Amino acid sequence: MPILLLLLLAGVLGYFVWRHKTSTLTRNCRWRQDKRMGEWRCTFCGARDPGEDSPRECLRDQQNS
Repeated sequence: MPILLLLLLAGVLGYFVWRHKTSTLTRNCRWRQDKRMGEWRCTFCGARDPGEDSPRECLRDQQNS
């Protein structure tokens, strides 16, 4: 039983590391799809991203430049 719990813990930690490496979104990123305009908008910073799929990167720094 302890071995099963250790494997489960390792799997959960591995998942968290994988998710952290595949996305740069912060806790403040709130992407909403505007189908009429055909883009995604962040309600926190106002960044815009054209495309069909939900954004996986925070665009806050790119918008301010």
